[in-house]
Amino acid sequence: MNNNKYSIQNALSVHEPVNRRFINASSGFTLVELMLSLALGLIITAAAILLFLTGQRSLSMQQGVSDIQDNANFGLNYITQDIRLTNLNNSKAIINDETAAAGIVLTSSINATLDETTTPATPLSNLNRSITGTTANVNLLSRSFGMIAGTAPMWTGVSNVTIDGEEAKSDQLVIQYVPQYTQTRDGSVDFLVGGFDCEGNNLRFRLEQDAANPTTPFGRQVVVQRYFLREDNNRQANEPNQALALACDAGYYPVDGSPTRITNYGDAGEIIMKRVDHFRVLLNVQSDDIAGRRYISINDYLNLPAPRPRIVSVQLGMLVRSAQSVGSESMIKNDQEFIVLDQTVQVKVPESSNTKYVRQVVSQTIALRNVFGERGR
Repeated sequence: MNNNKYSIQNALSVHEPVNRRFINASSGFTLVELMLSLALGLIITAAAILLFLTGQRSLSMQQGVSDIQDNANFGLNYITQDIRLTNLNNSKAIINDETAAAGIVLTSSINATLDETTTPATPLSNLNRSITGTTANVNLLSRSFGMIAGTAPMWTGVSNVTIDGEEAKSDQLVIQYVPQYTQTRDGSVDFLVGGFDCEGNNLRFRLEQDAANPTTPFGRQVVVQRYFLREDNNRQANEPNQALALACDAGYYPVDGSPTRITNYGDAGEIIMKRVDHFRVLLNVQSDDIAGRRYISINDYLNLPAPRPRIVSVQLGMLVRSAQSVGSESMIKNDQEFIVLDQTVQVKVPESSNTKYVRQVVSQTIALRNVFGERGR
């Protein structure tokens, strides 16, 4: 009997209800676990935001560098190809400031050395000595730092840098050449076609004078091109300093006859490279009394005693900056120093802009192939 009693009690105890209160008390997160979860979430979110901001800064920097590289590669190559035409089809290979129709234009009838052996004295100028007036102005010739600047659209020497704390002037290079013309016929009229100038104008002239329009240019023309800095009217509101660009202004005058002006010359020209803070030009000269060659500025060259040495090549240097800002990148300083050829320049500190820009010096030495040899000595 007793054994049966215990068996019945054990069987009944199996079916007793479970106390749910203890199970509910042990479920869910504790306060410490919740705080740890929130802290981990905040750390992960902060890391994601930091990665995003770092990526944005890196993207801005890469875009700025890419902008400079594209601008420099395409713009500099374009200029180089044109400058290689310097002195093309000139009867003389040895050029200086007294050589008629010389490829590097340093003198006009206004500032040329006078040949006193003739009566009256004859200007020994690079431009045709019959050219006078506005297009013969000295500030439409090759100029450099140290010379007296003019007013726009002539050479003003505008620049965004200083040298030893003083305002610096950028340079201006002027070249000329006679294109390799080909003769074509349009209807009953023959034309001379010589390609395009640096502004993109078609060099297409009538072979013979037009009787109905006698003032229309005809025959072979000398092309004159000048490279200089000017302010770009298409600028952003937050750009630092002046929005400068390298521009080219082109004109032409007839090979034959006695022209009095250069047609279409002396205006603002067309922009070749955007955002150039400084432009420097050096002439590579070769002298019989000095061994080897040397690079000197245009101003220093014209200050040498006559007869001045032969010019054989030119060197261009530009301080180029990105068109887009890179934010407030701490690696970049607003007053950075750069070496542009023979000059150590410092960028002018912007007055109100907090944005920063990538800058880089690009340079190119261009051998003047049409001045080699002893042609016309």
